[in-house]
Amino acid sequence: MADPPPPTDPDRLSSLRRRVDAARGQSGRTTGAETQNASSMALRFGGEFGAAILVGALLGYGIDYFLHTGGVALAIGLGLGFITGVVNVVRLARAYSKAHPTDPAAKPPRDDDDE
Repeated sequence: MADPPPPTDPDRLSSLRRRVDAARGQSGRTTGAETQNASSMALRFGGEFGAAILVGALLGYGIDYFLHTGGVALAIGLGLGFITGVVNVVRLARAYSKAHPTDPAAKPPRDDDDE
């Protein structure tokens, strides 16, 4: 026999919702593109690039293994993986720069040699 559904009390639900919203506001944490700092973007770029090369190499090796082509497909797979990795990194960089535009009137950062 199934358990009866718990009673829903609108006041309890609204109170819980207010407490959860208040706790989220106090934590100060946000989600989304605002929290992406330079190190996380660098790791993402590197991961995309490395994964594309790895997939290309594995596909090329697999084709070489089954067709006994002596490394030709591996070389082609590495080349295609490299090209795909570059395309992915450029695509990510464009998306990042579109989401985080720079102010054209802003001064460039000071160089360490400028004193």
